[in-house]
Amino acid sequence: MNHVERMNAALRGEPVDRTPWVPAIYEHGARVIDRTPAEAARSAKLMAEAALASYGKYDHDLVSVGVDIYNIEAEALGCDVSDGEDVSIPGITSHPLGNASAGDIAALAVPEPGPSNRLALIEEACRKVASAIGGAVWVNACLSGPFSQAVELRGFENLIGDMLDAPERVHALLEKTTALSVAQGARLAATGCGLNIFESWATLPLITPDMFGEYVVPYNKRIIEMVRRDFDVPPPALIMGGNTSLLIDHFIESGTSLVVADHTADFEFMTARMGGRQMLIRGCVDPKQIEREQWDLLSPSIEALAAKSCGMHNFVWGCGAVSYDTTPESLLRFKRMCADARPVRERCESHA
Repeated sequence: MNHVERMNAALRGEPVDRTPWVPAIYEHGARVIDRTPAEAARSAKLMAEAALASYGKYDHDLVSVGVDIYNIEAEALGCDVSDGEDVSIPGITSHPLGNASAGDIAALAVPEPGPSNRLALIEEACRKVASAIGGAVWVNACLSGPFSQAVELRGFENLIGDMLDAPERVHALLEKTTALSVAQGARLAATGCGLNIFESWATLPLITPDMFGEYVVPYNKRIIEMVRRDFDVPPPALIMGGNTSLLIDHFIESGTSLVVADHTADFEFMTARMGGRQMLIRGCVDPKQIEREQWDLLSPSIEALAAKSCGMHNFVWGCGAVSYDTTPESLLRFKRMCADARPVRERCESHA
């Protein structure tokens, strides 16, 4: 099987030649090409080179294009972004709607690609990567989700306060961030890429499952439905950490093709709720343990994921965002550890 065949089969819940391996490589790609995250984040050429060089080194089953994955859309909407000193990742430094009124939110303009933002930059990078390797492997563009954009604009505490005191203001802001997400998502999908939609600000326990259902699902669902309807690209993935077991019904409602889950998640419950739907479960380990080469801690997590995923053809290996400081040798060792866990999965399947 090649990468595309393997991922498509896993998505359908069919047997694969080996379990797909999908590490989260963003700023780490800059290290692979001996550049800083800030350099790779602000150059379409370098961003594409980072993704392509990482694929050449690690041969992973899904390639993501992006570096500072939460900043692109928020920056276009007016947030300031740091320069990223030394090898640090550029980050949001201002919340322009922190003291906003309902009128300020109503006046917020949905930006178009232009010289004052990087909306076109990541689009160009995605086009370069999809053109080079899109036929061989799934390529996904990185897009910050509507809720996470709203957090960056308003500030987390302010947005939570609005949910309690002025929910209509939150929905008004989400209409604006969703309009940008749908437009930018369409531009990225037109390059031949699928979408990784990141909503880490919606992670439990930062918000409750009820809040997730009201303020996250319906807006991400619009993006996912648009891509599925209008583009023949890898199916969109809604990505966040935390205890995703408790949100599985919401993920199903959103239409995502992939759910991130760590070794503490209840795979049996998640699988039962999925009911045969085409959805991948990406079992993730702590990327800091890879960076710090804490193999004695990492090994039990891998073994637990291997045991829990017995009989699950829709399971893929993964980890959280691989840091810039992680050495390529450490990430490759993690890959070997996942491959070496195959007998655990096969043994438990034979006893099922």
